[in-house]
Amino acid sequence: MFAPLDMHGEKRADLHRAARLSMLHERVVKRFVRVDHSADAVETAADAFVEATHRPAVFVAPFRPDRRPETAAGWTLGL
Repeated sequence: MFAPLDMHGEKRADLHRAARLSMLHERVVKRFVRVDHSADAVETAADAFVEATHRPAVFVAPFRPDRRPETAAGWTLGL
């Protein structure tokens, strides 16, 4: 009876789909960048923790009369 008022609905839907896909792609890329940055921060913190726990610890023996600090190679903080 009447012709549809919008003859280009399919083209507009394709453009809308492409625009949404592009926006979602950008969001995923930004999220990957943030996750990568966070992973680098965790690796740095883990390296610092391992370095701190594997250094020789200073131990003052209560039974030593001079109370000078005594270090022993290989001693850790209990790990």
